[in-house]
Amino acid sequence: METCLSRLLDFPPDMYELHEDEPRLFGHSPDLKRYVEHLKSAMGQEQWRVRRDATAKRFYRSLIGEHPDPTGMGKYFDNRDLFAWYLFLGEAFNDHPQNYEVVYGCRVVPILAALGRNLKNLERVAGYRDRLHRLIFKERGQPNGGLFEFLVAAKYVNEGYDVAFHPEKPGRGRTHDLDVKRGKEHFAIECKRMEAGQYHEKERAAMRGLWRPASHALVCTGCSYCFDLTFRVEIEAIPPDYLQRIALNFIKRDPDNRVVYDDLSYGTLRKLDLRPLQSALLGSSWMHPGPKYNNLLLGSYRRYESLLLAHKVRFSPTPHFIDAIDQAVALRWACASEAAIEKRARDVVGKLVEANDPLPSDRPGIFHIGFRFSSSFRTESSLSPVH
Repeated sequence: METCLSRLLDFPPDMYELHEDEPRLFGHSPDLKRYVEHLKSAMGQEQWRVRRDATAKRFYRSLIGEHPDPTGMGKYFDNRDLFAWYLFLGEAFNDHPQNYEVVYGCRVVPILAALGRNLKNLERVAGYRDRLHRLIFKERGQPNGGLFEFLVAAKYVNEGYDVAFHPEKPGRGRTHDLDVKRGKEHFAIECKRMEAGQYHEKERAAMRGLWRPASHALVCTGCSYCFDLTFRVEIEAIPPDYLQRIALNFIKRDPDNRVVYDDLSYGTLRKLDLRPLQSALLGSSWMHPGPKYNNLLLGSYRRYESLLLAHKVRFSPTPHFIDAIDQAVALRWACASEAAIEKRARDVVGKLVEANDPLPSDRPGIFHIGFRFSSSFRTESSLSPVH
């Protein structure tokens, strides 16, 4: 696949096909296939073709650093059509795995496959088609809530309840999501998705600001480093030049490794040995982001870690894969501050209050809160080409 921006405007005719001699990289999921086809049919093939092309172009431009990302979060998708990104990943898993993105895909594929297993139950839910249409078109930028409602509705049908989406009443405030009945039982159901909380997002943004000057200083040396730090205080309480001072001191002293232990953080700093990853890249390309790539790069694999990474790489013909690496500068970080932990917990309590508000007073109410588990790691990455 061409990586030049101007050439990405037109994809090859087999962009979304699996060749006869190509292996199914991730296997085949009939349940996933069933729901993906159901969604494509509800959207319309022409609409899907347009939205799929836009999604793929954004993805590949982001991979090779040709799409500006003002958030600094390395997003591969357009927030205005997150639904199309999900459907793209679901389709790619079975039909064109060369385009599949593992880190985001592992969040999306299990949900779509579960809905595929329960499609007959979903189609028994009154109002499902109208709710699906709203999700595909009106709520394309925020599909998580609707998908979670589908999962909950299907489960109630499976347990023998009659289920209906509660009709919306514009101008009358928020209402609950589902009405469920079984015999004399009659419940109002409210569904909420627990995304990354407001405080957590502020933490990540603050850490990017702290790391940027330190990362720049380290990159300018031409050497590779890995900082592994746990912070004792809230990220916003750390002086702006704290990480930069540590980085400059490490560069000046030039040790192979160093222990950090002070009132603000503890952890290790070390020079990074790229040889294991470089040796592996001699034999084949490696997917990035991906747990195996990070394991070879950093020397270990951690689930649910927060990682800031800048690296100079050469892409393979398909820029989802990397052929060579010359330099990497990484920060693995965590915050163990009790104040930070408490403030993250407040986001959960706030979600409980929010879920309770729309429940009616004339019958028992139940709310379901779905927690989005992180991918195997969260990488916020910047890429530079190998010269």
